[in-house]
Amino acid sequence: MNRTELRGWIEDALARHDRDARERTETVDDVTADEIIDSVWGRLPLEIRRQTSRAQVQASLTMLTLKHGIAMTRDPNEDGSTSALEDGR
Repeated sequence: MNRTELRGWIEDALARHDRDARERTETVDDVTADEIIDSVWGRLPLEIRRQTSRAQVQASLTMLTLKHGIAMTRDPNEDGSTSALEDGR
């Protein structure tokens, strides 16, 4: 499975986790990394879990978090070009 496809599945699982937490009115302020990984792993389809490992899911979550952090600190007046790191290369 390629990284882009895996990240798509992970983003979907993470969005479902957030939605489920909101529906249950749970606070997610003190969630640990292990809990997030477990939650995402459990929401991935069985076929995807068979093609990947928890370590790959954790690495992809780390990259998604970094990309999100970079995007949050980016100056909105920049030209919009992306670096190789942000492109996943």
